Amino acid sequence: MSKDQIRNWLNIIFMIMAVIGIIFFVSKNEEKHMTGLYIILFAMCFKIAESALRMIK
Repeated sequence: MSKDQIRNWLNIIFMIMAVIGIIFFVSKNEEKHMTGLYIILFAMCFKIAESALRMIK
């Protein structure tokens, strides 16, 4: 698997998790609000890993 394919997969995972996190974040339930925040924060780990791969290129 090439670096570009890995970066693409990391971006796809980030985008899916970010959308799910936003859906949870804007919900009216306070518990889901915090869950959405944690999902978004975890998704940022994938984006940081993708950015690091881009810089190593």
